[in-house]
Amino acid sequence: MYLKYWGFRLPPFENVPSRDIFFRSSQHEEALMRLLYAVKNHKGAAMLTGEVDSGKTTISKVLKDSLSADQYSVKTLINPALNPLDLIRAILFCLGESSDSDSKFTLLSRLQDRLASNAEHGKNTILIIDEAHLIPGRTSLEELRMLLNMQSENRFLITLIVVGQPLLQENITALQPLKERIAVKYHLKPLDLRDTVRYILFRLKSAGADRGVFTKEAVSPLFEYTGGVPLRINNLCDRSLLVGLLRKARGINSAIVNEAIEDLQ
Repeated sequence: MYLKYWGFRLPPFENVPSRDIFFRSSQHEEALMRLLYAVKNHKGAAMLTGEVDSGKTTISKVLKDSLSADQYSVKTLINPALNPLDLIRAILFCLGESSDSDSKFTLLSRLQDRLASNAEHGKNTILIIDEAHLIPGRTSLEELRMLLNMQSENRFLITLIVVGQPLLQENITALQPLKERIAVKYHLKPLDLRDTVRYILFRLKSAGADRGVFTKEAVSPLFEYTGGVPLRINNLCDRSLLVGLLRKARGINSAIVNEAIEDLQ
Protein backbone atom coordinates (compact mmCIF):
# COMPACT_ATOMS: atom_id res chain seq x y z
CA MET A 1 0.00 0.00 0.00
CA TYR A 2 2.82 2.41 0.87
CA LEU A 3 5.50 1.12 -1.52
CA LYS A 4 5.14 3.86 -4.15
CA TYR A 5 4.85 6.60 -1.52
CA TRP A 6 8.15 5.71 0.13
CA GLY A 7 9.89 4.64 -3.08
CA PHE A 8 10.23 0.90 -2.40
CA ARG A 9 10.30 -1.91 -4.94
CA LEU A 10 9.38 -4.52 -2.33
CA PRO A 11 7.82 -4.56 1.14
CA PRO A 12 10.80 -3.91 3.45
CA PHE A 13 9.61 -5.48 6.67
CA GLU A 14 7.94 -8.78 5.79
CA ASN A 15 8.17 -11.48 8.48
CA VAL A 16 8.60 -14.40 6.05
CA PRO A 17 12.16 -15.79 6.38
CA SER A 18 14.13 -15.21 3.18
CA ARG A 19 17.71 -16.08 2.31
CA ASP A 20 17.69 -13.13 -0.08
CA ILE A 21 17.48 -10.63 2.76
CA PHE A 22 19.75 -12.28 5.31
CA PHE A 23 21.02 -9.65 7.74
CA ARG A 24 24.55 -10.61 8.66
CA SER A 25 24.99 -9.29 12.17
CA SER A 26 28.08 -10.53 14.00
CA GLN A 27 26.06 -13.11 15.90
CA HIS A 28 24.20 -14.33 12.80
CA GLU A 29 27.56 -14.79 11.10
CA GLU A 30 28.86 -16.69 14.12
CA ALA A 31 25.78 -18.93 14.20
CA LEU A 32 26.25 -19.77 10.53
CA MET A 33 29.97 -20.47 10.98
CA ARG A 34 29.30 -22.77 13.93
CA LEU A 35 26.75 -24.78 11.95
CA LEU A 36 29.11 -25.01 8.98
CA TYR A 37 31.81 -26.25 11.35
CA ALA A 38 29.48 -28.96 12.67
CA VAL A 39 28.57 -30.08 9.15
CA LYS A 40 32.01 -30.05 7.60
CA ASN A 41 33.63 -31.79 10.54
CA HIS A 42 30.96 -34.53 10.66
CA LYS A 43 29.71 -33.69 14.13
CA GLY A 44 26.68 -35.67 15.19
CA ALA A 45 24.38 -32.84 16.18
CA ALA A 46 24.16 -29.07 16.50
CA MET A 47 21.54 -26.81 18.07
CA LEU A 48 20.48 -23.28 17.16
CA THR A 49 17.98 -21.48 19.38
CA GLY A 50 16.43 -18.02 19.52
CA GLU A 51 13.15 -16.20 19.93
CA VAL A 52 10.47 -16.14 17.21
CA ASP A 53 11.77 -14.56 14.00
CA SER A 54 15.28 -14.00 15.33
CA GLY A 55 16.72 -15.33 12.07
CA LYS A 56 17.02 -19.05 12.84
CA THR A 57 15.15 -20.35 9.80
CA THR A 58 16.93 -17.93 7.49
CA ILE A 59 20.30 -19.09 8.82
CA SER A 60 19.35 -22.71 8.12
CA LYS A 61 18.38 -21.76 4.54
CA VAL A 62 21.67 -19.91 4.03
CA LEU A 63 23.49 -22.93 5.46
CA LYS A 64 21.83 -25.20 2.91
CA ASP A 65 22.75 -22.83 0.07
CA SER A 66 26.35 -22.80 1.29
CA LEU A 67 26.78 -26.57 0.87
CA SER A 68 27.57 -28.27 -2.42
CA ALA A 69 24.75 -30.50 -3.66
CA ASP A 70 27.45 -32.89 -4.93
CA GLN A 71 28.77 -33.47 -1.43
CA TYR A 72 25.78 -32.94 0.81
CA SER A 73 22.20 -34.15 0.93
CA VAL A 74 20.48 -31.48 3.02
CA LYS A 75 16.85 -32.00 4.00
CA THR A 76 14.57 -29.98 6.27
CA LEU A 77 11.78 -31.28 8.49
CA ILE A 78 9.46 -28.41 9.36
CA ASN A 79 6.72 -30.11 11.37
CA PRO A 80 8.31 -32.31 14.02
CA ALA A 81 5.38 -32.33 16.48
CA LEU A 82 5.07 -36.10 16.05
CA ASN A 83 5.09 -39.25 18.11
CA PRO A 84 8.26 -41.39 17.86
CA LEU A 85 7.08 -43.67 15.04
CA ASP A 86 5.67 -40.82 12.95
CA LEU A 87 8.86 -38.85 13.50
CA ILE A 88 10.89 -41.70 11.98
CA ARG A 89 8.40 -41.89 9.09
CA ALA A 90 8.70 -38.14 8.51
CA ILE A 91 12.49 -38.34 8.42
CA LEU A 92 12.33 -41.18 5.91
CA PHE A 93 9.90 -39.19 3.78
CA CYS A 94 12.27 -36.19 3.85
CA LEU A 95 15.07 -38.42 2.62
CA GLY A 96 12.94 -39.78 -0.22
CA GLU A 97 12.37 -43.22 1.25
CA SER A 98 9.15 -45.18 1.68
CA SER A 99 7.62 -44.84 5.13
CA ASP A 100 4.66 -47.21 4.68
CA SER A 101 5.31 -49.54 7.58
CA ASP A 102 4.17 -49.86 11.17
CA SER A 103 7.33 -51.71 12.10
CA LYS A 104 9.89 -49.53 13.82
CA PHE A 105 12.59 -52.07 12.98
CA THR A 106 11.73 -51.92 9.27
CA LEU A 107 11.67 -48.13 9.25
CA LEU A 108 15.00 -47.82 11.03
CA SER A 109 16.55 -50.39 8.71
CA ARG A 110 15.44 -48.36 5.68
CA LEU A 111 16.87 -45.24 7.27
CA GLN A 112 20.19 -46.93 8.01
CA ASP A 113 20.38 -48.21 4.44
CA ARG A 114 19.67 -44.75 2.98
CA LEU A 115 22.31 -43.07 5.14
CA ALA A 116 24.86 -45.75 4.30
CA SER A 117 24.05 -45.45 0.60
CA ASN A 118 24.53 -41.69 0.70
CA ALA A 119 27.89 -42.16 2.40
CA GLU A 120 29.00 -44.76 -0.15
CA HIS A 121 28.19 -42.29 -2.94
CA GLY A 122 30.24 -39.57 -1.25
CA LYS A 123 27.30 -37.62 0.14
CA ASN A 124 26.99 -36.44 3.71
CA THR A 125 23.43 -36.45 5.03
CA ILE A 126 22.32 -33.32 6.89
CA LEU A 127 18.89 -33.18 8.51
CA ILE A 128 17.65 -29.78 9.72
CA ILE A 129 14.72 -30.04 12.11
CA ASP A 130 13.00 -26.66 12.32
CA GLU A 131 10.62 -25.76 15.16
CA ALA A 132 12.26 -28.58 17.13
CA HIS A 133 10.91 -27.17 20.40
CA LEU A 134 7.56 -28.64 19.30
CA ILE A 135 8.85 -32.23 19.47
CA PRO A 136 6.58 -33.76 22.13
CA GLY A 137 8.05 -35.54 25.11
CA ARG A 138 11.23 -37.42 25.87
CA THR A 139 10.44 -40.45 23.73
CA SER A 140 10.48 -38.57 20.44
CA LEU A 141 13.68 -36.74 21.42
CA GLU A 142 15.17 -40.09 22.35
CA GLU A 143 14.61 -41.25 18.78
CA LEU A 144 16.84 -38.41 17.59
CA ARG A 145 19.57 -39.58 19.93
CA MET A 146 19.24 -43.10 18.58
CA LEU A 147 19.75 -41.78 15.03
CA LEU A 148 23.22 -40.73 16.11
CA ASN A 149 24.05 -44.37 16.76
CA MET A 150 23.99 -44.82 12.99
CA GLN A 151 27.69 -44.56 12.27
CA SER A 152 30.33 -45.87 9.92
CA GLU A 153 33.66 -47.06 11.30
CA ASN A 154 34.95 -43.55 11.84
CA ARG A 155 32.10 -41.01 11.67
CA PHE A 156 28.39 -40.30 11.98
CA LEU A 157 26.22 -41.15 8.99
CA ILE A 158 24.00 -38.14 9.67
CA THR A 159 24.38 -34.66 11.11
CA LEU A 160 21.30 -33.41 12.93
CA ILE A 161 20.72 -29.69 13.24
CA VAL A 162 17.88 -28.90 15.64
CA VAL A 163 16.49 -25.38 15.42
CA GLY A 164 13.90 -23.88 17.73
CA GLN A 165 12.78 -21.46 20.39
CA PRO A 166 14.44 -21.36 23.86
CA LEU A 167 12.17 -24.15 25.14
CA LEU A 168 14.28 -26.49 23.02
CA GLN A 169 17.25 -25.88 25.31
CA GLU A 170 15.18 -26.92 28.32
CA ASN A 171 13.84 -30.03 26.61
CA ILE A 172 17.27 -31.22 25.56
CA THR A 173 18.88 -30.37 28.90
CA ALA A 174 16.32 -32.65 30.53
CA LEU A 175 17.59 -35.53 28.37
CA GLN A 176 21.25 -35.79 29.37
CA PRO A 177 22.28 -38.48 26.84
CA LEU A 178 21.06 -36.29 23.96
CA LYS A 179 22.50 -33.12 25.47
CA GLU A 180 25.94 -34.74 25.52
CA ARG A 181 25.64 -35.52 21.80
CA ILE A 182 25.09 -31.87 20.85
CA ALA A 183 28.57 -30.89 19.71
CA VAL A 184 27.78 -27.30 18.71
CA LYS A 185 25.29 -24.91 20.34
CA TYR A 186 24.41 -21.29 19.68
CA HIS A 187 21.68 -19.00 20.96
CA LEU A 188 20.65 -15.91 19.00
CA LYS A 189 20.06 -12.92 21.26
CA PRO A 190 18.06 -9.79 20.38
CA LEU A 191 19.93 -7.15 18.39
CA ASP A 192 21.69 -4.36 20.24
CA LEU A 193 21.02 -0.71 19.40
CA ARG A 194 23.75 -0.51 16.77
CA ASP A 195 22.63 -3.65 14.97
CA THR A 196 18.99 -2.59 15.21
CA VAL A 197 19.85 0.55 13.23
CA ARG A 198 21.92 -1.49 10.76
CA TYR A 199 19.07 -3.99 10.41
CA ILE A 200 16.52 -1.28 9.57
CA LEU A 201 18.83 0.35 7.02
CA PHE A 202 19.61 -3.06 5.50
CA ARG A 203 15.93 -3.88 5.14
CA LEU A 204 15.18 -0.50 3.58
CA LYS A 205 18.05 -0.82 1.11
CA SER A 206 17.00 -4.37 0.20
CA ALA A 207 13.52 -3.02 -0.62
CA GLY A 208 14.96 -0.41 -2.97
CA ALA A 209 15.01 2.66 -0.72
CA ASP A 210 17.46 5.39 -1.72
CA ARG A 211 17.29 7.14 1.68
CA GLY A 212 17.05 6.25 5.36
CA VAL A 213 13.33 7.18 5.78
CA PHE A 214 13.60 6.80 9.60
CA THR A 215 15.09 9.80 11.42
CA LYS A 216 17.71 9.48 14.16
CA GLU A 217 15.17 10.52 16.80
CA ALA A 218 12.88 7.65 15.74
CA VAL A 219 15.44 5.06 16.78
CA SER A 220 15.12 5.51 20.55
CA PRO A 221 11.39 4.70 20.95
CA LEU A 222 11.67 2.04 18.26
CA PHE A 223 14.47 0.21 20.07
CA GLU A 224 12.86 0.67 23.48
CA TYR A 225 9.59 -0.90 22.30
CA THR A 226 11.05 -3.76 20.24
CA GLY A 227 13.97 -4.70 22.47
CA GLY A 228 15.95 -5.55 19.35
CA VAL A 229 13.74 -8.53 18.45
CA PRO A 230 13.53 -8.64 14.61
CA LEU A 231 9.87 -9.72 14.58
CA ARG A 232 8.89 -6.69 16.67
CA ILE A 233 11.15 -4.40 14.65
CA ASN A 234 9.46 -5.55 11.45
CA ASN A 235 5.98 -5.07 12.87
CA LEU A 236 6.68 -1.61 14.28
CA CYS A 237 8.55 -0.35 11.21
CA ASP A 238 5.79 -1.62 8.94
CA ARG A 239 3.11 0.11 11.00
CA SER A 240 5.20 3.30 11.21
CA LEU A 241 5.46 3.43 7.42
CA LEU A 242 1.69 3.06 7.15
CA VAL A 243 1.08 5.81 9.72
CA GLY A 244 3.62 7.99 7.93
CA LEU A 245 1.70 7.53 4.69
CA LEU A 246 -1.60 8.42 6.36
CA ARG A 247 -0.01 11.55 7.87
CA LYS A 248 1.68 12.43 4.54
CA ALA A 249 5.01 12.59 6.35
CA ARG A 250 8.31 13.04 4.56
CA GLY A 251 10.09 10.75 7.02
CA ILE A 252 9.44 8.61 10.08
CA ASN A 253 10.15 10.55 13.27
CA SER A 254 9.63 9.66 16.93
CA ALA A 255 6.07 11.04 16.96
CA ILE A 256 5.05 8.70 14.15
CA VAL A 257 6.79 5.75 15.82
CA ASN A 258 4.97 6.47 19.09
CA GLU A 259 1.66 6.69 17.25
CA ALA A 260 2.43 3.35 15.57
CA ILE A 261 3.21 1.84 18.98
CA GLU A 262 -0.19 2.95 20.29
CA ASP A 263 -1.77 1.51 17.16
CA LEU A 264 -0.13 -1.89 17.77
CA GLN A 265 -1.17 -2.11 21.42
